[in-house]
Amino acid sequence: RLGRRDFMATIQDYMSGKVCEQIKQAFSIFESSEDSLNGTEVGKAMLNNVKKLEPKKLTVDEAIILIQESKQCAIGERVCRSLHKETPLTESVFLDDLAGGMVEAGKARFVTKEEAIDNIKRYQKKPIIVSKVSGKHSEICPTWPKKCLYWNMEKHKLKCINR
Repeated sequence: RLGRRDFMATIQDYMSGKVCEQIKQAFSIFESSEDSLNGTEVGKAMLNNVKKLEPKKLTVDEAIILIQESKQCAIGERVCRSLHKETPLTESVFLDDLAGGMVEAGKARFVTKEEAIDNIKRYQKKPIIVSKVSGKHSEICPTWPKKCLYWNMEKHKLKCINR
Protein backbone atom coordinates (compact mmCIF):
# COMPACT_ATOMS: atom_id res chain seq x y z
CA ARG A 1 0.00 0.00 0.00
CA LEU A 2 0.93 3.58 -0.58
CA GLY A 3 2.91 5.07 2.27
CA ARG A 4 3.95 1.80 3.88
CA ARG A 5 7.61 2.14 2.99
CA ASP A 6 10.09 4.82 2.08
CA PHE A 7 9.71 5.66 -1.55
CA MET A 8 12.37 7.05 -3.75
CA ALA A 9 11.43 6.53 -7.36
CA THR A 10 14.21 4.65 -9.06
CA ILE A 11 15.02 4.19 -12.70
CA GLN A 12 13.91 0.57 -12.27
CA ASP A 13 10.52 1.74 -10.91
CA TYR A 14 10.07 3.82 -14.07
CA MET A 15 11.20 1.03 -16.41
CA SER A 16 8.97 -1.61 -14.79
CA GLY A 17 5.87 0.58 -14.56
CA LYS A 18 5.86 0.36 -10.76
CA VAL A 19 5.74 4.15 -10.53
CA CYS A 20 2.49 4.06 -12.57
CA GLU A 21 0.96 1.64 -10.07
CA GLN A 22 1.78 4.06 -7.25
CA ILE A 23 0.25 6.97 -9.19
CA LYS A 24 -2.86 4.86 -9.86
CA GLN A 25 -3.23 4.20 -6.10
CA ALA A 26 -2.93 7.91 -5.39
CA PHE A 27 -5.68 8.74 -7.91
CA SER A 28 -8.02 6.19 -6.32
CA ILE A 29 -7.46 8.03 -3.02
CA PHE A 30 -8.18 11.42 -4.66
CA GLU A 31 -11.40 10.09 -6.18
CA SER A 32 -12.66 8.74 -2.84
CA SER A 33 -11.78 11.75 -0.69
CA GLU A 34 -13.18 15.14 0.10
CA ASP A 35 -11.33 18.33 -0.82
CA SER A 36 -8.52 18.33 1.73
CA LEU A 37 -6.17 15.51 2.65
CA ASN A 38 -4.00 17.87 4.68
CA GLY A 39 -3.38 16.53 8.19
CA THR A 40 -4.83 13.09 7.41
CA GLU A 41 -2.75 9.91 7.76
CA VAL A 42 -3.07 9.13 4.07
CA GLY A 43 -2.17 12.72 3.20
CA LYS A 44 0.95 12.56 5.39
CA ALA A 45 1.96 9.26 3.76
CA MET A 46 1.46 10.69 0.27
CA LEU A 47 3.50 13.80 1.08
CA ASN A 48 6.25 11.66 2.60
CA ASN A 49 6.41 9.54 -0.56
CA VAL A 50 6.40 12.46 -2.97
CA LYS A 51 8.85 14.69 -1.13
CA LYS A 52 11.68 12.34 -2.15
CA LEU A 53 10.88 13.14 -5.78
CA GLU A 54 11.41 16.83 -4.96
CA PRO A 55 9.02 18.03 -7.68
CA LYS A 56 9.97 21.53 -8.72
CA LYS A 57 8.19 23.89 -11.10
CA LEU A 58 10.59 25.12 -13.75
CA THR A 59 10.66 27.90 -16.27
CA VAL A 60 11.43 26.91 -19.85
CA ASP A 61 14.91 28.44 -19.43
CA GLU A 62 15.60 26.37 -16.30
CA ALA A 63 14.51 23.21 -18.14
CA ILE A 64 16.82 24.08 -21.04
CA ILE A 65 19.79 24.44 -18.67
CA LEU A 66 19.14 20.97 -17.21
CA ILE A 67 18.98 19.53 -20.74
CA GLN A 68 22.17 21.30 -21.80
CA GLU A 69 24.01 19.99 -18.71
CA SER A 70 22.91 16.37 -19.27
CA LYS A 71 24.97 13.58 -20.83
CA GLN A 72 22.07 12.15 -22.86
CA CYS A 73 18.38 12.81 -23.45
CA ALA A 74 15.33 10.80 -24.41
CA ILE A 75 11.73 11.78 -25.08
CA GLY A 76 8.69 9.69 -24.26
CA GLU A 77 5.05 9.85 -23.29
CA ARG A 78 4.36 11.43 -19.88
CA VAL A 79 4.60 8.62 -17.33
CA CYS A 80 1.13 9.32 -15.90
CA ARG A 81 -0.45 9.40 -19.39
CA SER A 82 -0.33 5.59 -19.48
CA LEU A 83 -3.07 5.79 -16.80
CA HIS A 84 -4.96 8.65 -18.45
CA LYS A 85 -5.07 7.94 -22.19
CA GLU A 86 -7.86 10.49 -22.59
CA THR A 87 -5.45 13.35 -21.92
CA PRO A 88 -3.61 15.07 -24.77
CA LEU A 89 -0.19 13.71 -25.61
CA THR A 90 2.69 15.69 -24.22
CA GLU A 91 6.10 14.11 -23.93
CA SER A 92 8.54 14.25 -21.06
CA VAL A 93 12.27 14.66 -21.41
CA PHE A 94 14.31 12.05 -19.57
CA LEU A 95 17.94 12.81 -18.76
CA ASP A 96 21.11 10.78 -18.30
CA ASP A 97 20.67 7.29 -16.78
CA LEU A 98 16.87 7.62 -16.71
CA ALA A 99 16.96 8.36 -20.47
CA GLY A 100 18.87 5.13 -21.06
CA GLY A 101 16.51 3.13 -18.86
CA MET A 102 13.36 4.49 -20.49
CA VAL A 103 14.74 3.74 -23.98
CA GLU A 104 15.73 0.23 -22.87
CA ALA A 105 12.19 -0.29 -21.53
CA GLY A 106 10.71 0.85 -24.86
CA LYS A 107 9.06 3.88 -23.26
CA ALA A 108 11.20 6.61 -24.86
CA ARG A 109 13.58 7.30 -27.73
CA PHE A 110 17.01 8.92 -27.63
CA VAL A 111 17.12 12.47 -29.00
CA THR A 112 19.69 15.22 -29.34
CA LYS A 113 19.76 18.00 -26.77
CA GLU A 114 18.34 20.33 -29.45
CA GLU A 115 15.37 18.00 -30.02
CA ALA A 116 14.80 17.78 -26.24
CA ILE A 117 14.84 21.60 -26.01
CA ASP A 118 12.41 21.86 -28.95
CA ASN A 119 10.11 19.40 -27.16
CA ILE A 120 10.05 21.55 -24.01
CA LYS A 121 9.39 24.68 -26.07
CA ARG A 122 6.54 22.92 -27.93
CA TYR A 123 4.69 22.33 -24.65
CA GLN A 124 5.72 25.49 -22.81
CA LYS A 125 2.10 26.53 -22.16
CA LYS A 126 1.90 23.56 -19.75
CA PRO A 127 3.43 23.87 -16.26
CA ILE A 128 6.83 22.19 -16.40
CA ILE A 129 7.82 20.03 -13.42
CA VAL A 130 11.14 18.29 -12.86
CA SER A 131 11.28 15.21 -10.60
CA LYS A 132 14.14 13.40 -8.95
CA VAL A 133 14.57 9.79 -10.02
CA SER A 134 17.26 7.70 -8.32
CA GLY A 135 18.28 10.86 -6.45
CA LYS A 136 18.86 13.08 -9.52
CA HIS A 137 16.58 15.59 -11.23
CA SER A 138 16.08 13.67 -14.46
CA GLU A 139 12.41 13.74 -15.53
CA ILE A 140 11.23 17.02 -17.06
CA CYS A 141 7.48 16.85 -17.57
CA PRO A 142 5.18 19.33 -19.31
CA THR A 143 2.30 18.40 -17.02
CA TRP A 144 -1.40 18.01 -17.74
CA PRO A 145 -2.60 19.47 -14.39
CA LYS A 146 -6.06 17.82 -14.32
CA LYS A 147 -4.45 14.36 -14.30
CA CYS A 148 -1.07 15.11 -12.70
CA LEU A 149 -0.22 13.49 -9.37
CA TYR A 150 1.48 16.63 -8.06
CA TRP A 151 -1.22 19.10 -9.12
CA ASN A 152 -3.93 16.82 -7.70
CA MET A 153 -2.06 16.64 -4.40
CA GLU A 154 -1.93 20.44 -4.35
CA LYS A 155 -5.67 20.56 -5.12
CA HIS A 156 -6.23 18.32 -2.07
CA LYS A 157 -4.21 20.78 0.08
CA LEU A 158 -1.01 18.68 0.05
CA LYS A 159 1.64 21.21 -0.90
CA CYS A 160 4.37 19.29 -2.69
CA ILE A 161 5.63 21.39 -5.61
CA ASN A 162 8.68 23.54 -4.95
CA ARG A 163 8.35 26.87 -6.69
